[in-house]
Amino acid sequence: EFVNEHAAPMGLRTLLLAVAGINLSTFCFQRAFLHGRSLRPLKFRWSQTKKLVMKRTRESDNDESGPPRMAKDAACAERVQSAWRADPRLQGIGPFASEALVYQDEEGSRRLHGRLVRPAAPNGAGVVVVHTAVGPRDLYLHWRAEVLAAGGYTVLIADLLGDEYGQGWEPEWNSKAREPLNDRALSRKRMQASVAALAAVEGVDPKRIAAIGYCFGGRTVLDLARAGSFAGISAAVSFHGILDDGVIASEDMSHPDAPQVLICHGDADPFISAENRAACEEQLRRCKARWDMLVLGGVRHGFTNPAQALNPNPAFGYSARAASVSWKAA
Repeated sequence: EFVNEHAAPMGLRTLLLAVAGINLSTFCFQRAFLHGRSLRPLKFRWSQTKKLVMKRTRESDNDESGPPRMAKDAACAERVQSAWRADPRLQGIGPFASEALVYQDEEGSRRLHGRLVRPAAPNGAGVVVVHTAVGPRDLYLHWRAEVLAAGGYTVLIADLLGDEYGQGWEPEWNSKAREPLNDRALSRKRMQASVAALAAVEGVDPKRIAAIGYCFGGRTVLDLARAGSFAGISAAVSFHGILDDGVIASEDMSHPDAPQVLICHGDADPFISAENRAACEEQLRRCKARWDMLVLGGVRHGFTNPAQALNPNPAFGYSARAASVSWKAA
């Protein structure tokens, strides 16, 4: 679970069109590069020169940190960057305005460090992008955010861990940060805090917000969708997310204000048992959800992220076909 993962089967067009009313095939790509020798945690900003510029934030004389850690290692970073630079949806588009968006958790006791990516021509709709187990400092998520921004969406890369500097890549820190989120009611509230943060952004219509998530984030957006009309979103997309019956009680998902749900799942994902997948489907039927599941044959966990091609763990694997099909479906 700790290794970076992401998905893309059915397609973002189907659900996000319901939110924004535009064709996501118009997405284009802006180049971005990870600078620096080390991948240690630091803040960053998007520059007007189409580069991801790293900016030091620690003032200690003993600080030996370099740029923020945004990938498992340099090889994984380069694999994502190469795909990002070559993305035809982003050629000639951008640069995109990007800024930190710090907001409070569900109890007002923890600062969450989101990243807001603004489109040049906003359509009024917003998308919350939720990270995998390794947290929000992930190059792949910023690539996805730019693709969405190219389509007119205002995007919040949510932070559910309180990870300002990329500590989510460190197993010990990550384990402690994620432990409270095993309480699914609490993780739902933290997700609602993220949606509220995006809804408060000027120019975003609170009734036109979607949420997409990967692995851990996929589970989180599904739990939010299970809140029915109280979810605060119009659509939820899970890419190779954790599937089960939701653990906590679900609301009526047939309500007109309840979100549509799309699940993009690889049938060779060893983390999802047949029993858990069946339990998820039964829960959605029982709550009368408007849902679809795209099942991709022979596809493993984390199939959306090109960096998974370098993962020696056989449970994970990148599939360009599955990534493309699922993004188009969403």
